[in-house]
Amino acid sequence: MLTATALLLAAAAPAADADIPAPPPLPLVAVAPPLEPPVARYWQVIIEEQIIIRVPAKRTPLTNFSASPAPRARMRDDMPIVWKEKKAPKCVAMRDIRGMQAVQRDSIDLITRQNQRLRAQLNRGCQALDFYAGFYMKGNKDGRLCEDRDEIHARSGARCEIDKFRLMVAVPRDDD
Repeated sequence: MLTATALLLAAAAPAADADIPAPPPLPLVAVAPPLEPPVARYWQVIIEEQIIIRVPAKRTPLTNFSASPAPRARMRDDMPIVWKEKKAPKCVAMRDIRGMQAVQRDSIDLITRQNQRLRAQLNRGCQALDFYAGFYMKGNKDGRLCEDRDEIHARSGARCEIDKFRLMVAVPRDDD
């Protein structure tokens, strides 16, 4: 058995005098010189911008949770004011909004730089008390806050669309 194994190994081993075949030649490839990079390279960059505007709130009896101040004597200049609603534009420039007051359950009053008061009627289910600390609005392309289009965001997380704007005009009231 040992002889048979030795014969098998001798037959499997290559002969020392046998020629080793040469590898086939590599195909010829034309090598072009490297191309020059283009003179100007263009890159596309997309920048997304989001502007959020904060509108502070002014204290009103509806939103003043602290103790009320001591009553004082009423002077002639402190005549009570009655606000009458008039027709208002459908949109207001965001940059003109200076502050807000929550004066009714379902609407807030926006105070503009021109000292006008615009009542913003909120969507159904929205409460003015959600906006006791002011609100945020997202800037848009035209820079305007429009009824039936834009939303205002409370710090509490509430989001409400504005249904309608009304211009508030002060009319003095006589207590005679």
